[in-house]
Amino acid sequence: MTRVVILGGGIAGLTAAFRRTSSGVTTVLEASPALGGSVVTVREGGFVIEGGPSTLRTTEATDRLLADLGLEPRIVKADGRAPRWIVRGGIPRAVVPGPAALLNEVFTWKGKLRLLKEPFIPGRPPDLEDESVASFFARRFGPEAARYGAGPMVSGVYAGDPDSLSMRSAFPRLWLAETRSGSVVRDFLRGKEKRSEGAEQNGAGGTAGSGAPVRHRARTLTFDTGLTLLIETLQQHLSLCPGCHIETGAAAAAVEGPLDAAGGGPRWRVRTADGRTFEADTLVSTLGAPLVARLLGDRLPRSSTALAAMKSSAVTVVALAWPDGPHAPKGFGALVPRGEGIRSLGVLYPSSLFENRAPAGSILTTSFLGGALDPALAAAPDAEVLAVASEEAKRLHPALPAPARSWIFRWPAAIPQLPLCHYRTLAALEDDLASLPGLVLTGAWRDGIAMGERIARGEAIGRSLA
Repeated sequence: MTRVVILGGGIAGLTAAFRRTSSGVTTVLEASPALGGSVVTVREGGFVIEGGPSTLRTTEATDRLLADLGLEPRIVKADGRAPRWIVRGGIPRAVVPGPAALLNEVFTWKGKLRLLKEPFIPGRPPDLEDESVASFFARRFGPEAARYGAGPMVSGVYAGDPDSLSMRSAFPRLWLAETRSGSVVRDFLRGKEKRSEGAEQNGAGGTAGSGAPVRHRARTLTFDTGLTLLIETLQQHLSLCPGCHIETGAAAAAVEGPLDAAGGGPRWRVRTADGRTFEADTLVSTLGAPLVARLLGDRLPRSSTALAAMKSSAVTVVALAWPDGPHAPKGFGALVPRGEGIRSLGVLYPSSLFENRAPAGSILTTSFLGGALDPALAAAPDAEVLAVASEEAKRLHPALPAPARSWIFRWPAAIPQLPLCHYRTLAALEDDLASLPGLVLTGAWRDGIAMGERIARGEAIGRSLA
């Protein structure tokens, strides 16, 4: 009987446990009292408030998981017409995707003309192995795109610094697009052409057959009772799975191994802070990079130093309830570039984006404070973060009255910040893992930070487990 121990009861660890199809014992060890990691939903007084991720952008693995868990009827889709906003000159300005973007007010005409030149900009020099996100966007799309495109994107996704975040690691698809085609736009158009050819060869449905595969149609969604429903449903299914055990309040304090597995002994042994011991033939870690380095440092001689030094941005989430009315903000939300005199990284409008997030007569906004460039704000007292969140939401929407209720969620190590040449650390880690049988490592620092990416990696790990 094969024993698997999974460190971390977030979405990746729970998905891996759920997707394990072989017989044996699976034990999930979660340090905190509750499962789900940063996925936290508060339901009270008719409000559905997300304290961590606000939306789930689906991958193919996500769609499979939701179907297998029977969650499709509980899905609430985002309003596909909801505009996104970027603040410029203190005013939220709508961002229109596709060719119509040339009509938006985020970029000047000079900036728009520079965007159109991207296919004619030479590809990156062969000796440029990595660069910051800001540098990449400035080089390919111009300085306005760097400030009003890359800046808000990095703030919204990574709560990071565009001048220090690795383009190659943080946004690998764009990096690879330039690698393949010498231009991001040309690569997109070539991919679109291949998909179109594939659909024609495969028939109207564009399914199996020769040609390019049909592109997965991602959805932005939540659930009728919030994102925690996904965690709760996974927990329910795992509790009914023979041989599966979930232990909360079980922080890993030490890891022994690889051990001599001759005679059926374990390869790995985990000791928790409360003195318990768990043995494993395969050990899966979904923990943060510094904790991985602390638990496994001497067995990761090539990569542990860089893993231990990885930083994460601190973020405080402030949800505010306001009286409804014609003043209510509409759309997805507004992202704020640095230099606008606004400390909030962004303000989302969940009750505009999704149905039934607030009771009749009320609306919700969610502000994100702190990040890599303003960590002191994330750690500020409740009164200060509430004041900043409410005053800046009213600055963006002056007709808003005083907020009626508030909720605060603090994440001291919210999102890993991927430094320049992070890919070297990951390559060194691969070399280390080659001599460590039965050890599998994943995490937002390695396989993507979005929930959909975490689900995809969890699925792949679970299906690979013996």
